[in-house]
Amino acid sequence: MEKNMNYQSVIVTYNRKDKLIEAVNSILNQELKPVRLIIIDNHSTDGTKEKLSSAGILDNPKVKYLRMLKNYGGSGGFYNGIKEAMKYTDFDFLSLSDDDAIYKPDFFKLINDYSAEHPEVKAFTGTVKYEDGTIQTDHRRKITNDKWLQQAEIPQSSYSHNFKLDLFSFVGCVISRDVLKKIGLPEKDYFIYYDDTEYSLRVRKCTEIVNISDAVIIHKTPKKDPAKKNLIGWKNYYELRNSMLMKEDHSDWKWLKLYFYYFYCRLILVVLFSKDFRGQRRRALYTYRHGFKDGINHKSGKNIHFLP
Repeated sequence: MEKNMNYQSVIVTYNRKDKLIEAVNSILNQELKPVRLIIIDNHSTDGTKEKLSSAGILDNPKVKYLRMLKNYGGSGGFYNGIKEAMKYTDFDFLSLSDDDAIYKPDFFKLINDYSAEHPEVKAFTGTVKYEDGTIQTDHRRKITNDKWLQQAEIPQSSYSHNFKLDLFSFVGCVISRDVLKKIGLPEKDYFIYYDDTEYSLRVRKCTEIVNISDAVIIHKTPKKDPAKKNLIGWKNYYELRNSMLMKEDHSDWKWLKLYFYYFYCRLILVVLFSKDFRGQRRRALYTYRHGFKDGINHKSGKNIHFLP
């Protein structure tokens, strides 16, 4: 009889206590139970701890709750979660997810079964779906150009079977302890965006990454509105900056910095002349200028001018 994998899970949360309860229970009620669930609370102000306590979750010996001294963003949350998880030696795999990710009850059983037949594979993902059942394809991606790490989403047609991928989000990824020991902790100073993509690049150097397509996570997040695609906000700063930081760390292409300038010039032309940026050109120019400047100077961390 094959031995079931021992796994622990990390959930990072911030001010979404009601969704968090459902996310926590979806792990605790798995067919294949975790050895531990670590909740990283990014300094929530909505009574998250009280909600967990009243639901009896903090009384569960498998649950470890850690409240951060401040909001470290998603990247800092997962950094601290993996750091805490690696203090333990009683697990084979670690799963990562946000507080709005609901695992189907057989998620870890399906990954366990595949792992038992393919012990050489040390990292897995599941299929991320919206509440209406459609697949959220941006969570699983392939690299289409190694020079500047261009990426493309795995098409929906591929989800009819298991498939290999290069890049994943921190929504339902499962990574072996052996790989985690080799690659270290995520980039805590990204704040948000690309910390998971950068981590994927490290993982893929150690092992194939396989999506178990029947293992499903329901992502309780609104569908992206195409009308808001170019709506500029504080997150766009980190999106541009961190994509540059990631590419500089993982590409050895000698013309990469020249490509950054080329890309930025094209971006500015789009901002200046595309009708999509009408009414927000000044904000876009300000945001992208700072993102590019900090990216080219390899400056990370939280920027006080771009916060929620």
